[in-house]
Amino acid sequence: MNKFIKASLVAAMLAAPIMADEEFGGIGVTIYQIRDGVKVVEVIPGTPAAETKLQAGDVITAVDGVSLKGNDIEQSKSMLRGTVNKPLEITYVSEGETYTATIRRAQITVKDLESAKVESWYNKAEFNAQELETYASATESNNKQLVAVLQQGSLVASDAKVRATNLNGIYVERVNEFAPAPKVNGNVKPASALLKGFSRKAISFDLKSAGTAIVTILNSDGAEVATLRADNAQPGFNTLRWNGENVPSGRYLVRIDHNGSVSGKNAVLK
Repeated sequence: MNKFIKASLVAAMLAAPIMADEEFGGIGVTIYQIRDGVKVVEVIPGTPAAETKLQAGDVITAVDGVSLKGNDIEQSKSMLRGTVNKPLEITYVSEGETYTATIRRAQITVKDLESAKVESWYNKAEFNAQELETYASATESNNKQLVAVLQQGSLVASDAKVRATNLNGIYVERVNEFAPAPKVNGNVKPASALLKGFSRKAISFDLKSAGTAIVTILNSDGAEVATLRADNAQPGFNTLRWNGENVPSGRYLVRIDHNGSVSGKNAVLK
């Protein structure tokens, strides 16, 4: 990728170059400007764009019927960004065919992952994607869900080992808890567990107290995919290993039963 293109990588989600600590309404793609519109470099998992057939290499030519031809990157970015939950229609070209898709913007946060803090957390200098995602999930506020880690505008591959430089965590606003909390003496018992990370190899969560934690993974139809159990879970950060290699990508519900309380989060498996 030449210097001009690399410098103009952005998201409808992001701007060029990638900015730290931004929050905005976007669809979740990294792009650069070409003559006829913007070319998609990455579709970020877990964002609204990932729920369409849009893919890397496609060219977005119009937004809400207005052509992007002749724009600069800032003009195209401003057309793709907007009010959270407000839908927009994109026209795009994929493998020579023209398509349209209606996408509802989500609240997206870009947060810089400081190299010194990541290295101190693990006490080493090189990391794989799972380690970076675990760190980012564990150090972010509760209402945001990590969906990707980017390095210089590109997704960190699951099999890659990278140094903690020029990294950004990409977050979407979490869906509210879906599971009803049990009542104790007529009162709702507050949740004592919080999901922090979800991947094909591990599930991480915070607990307020020690005790047995039962983690259940449900697909979008409500069918049980897997159940994991930690009999001696400790207060604070916990991780359970599991094998999700053959589980389809998509959105799942992760429910945690702990000491009589039930909490649940909508999570993305990439």
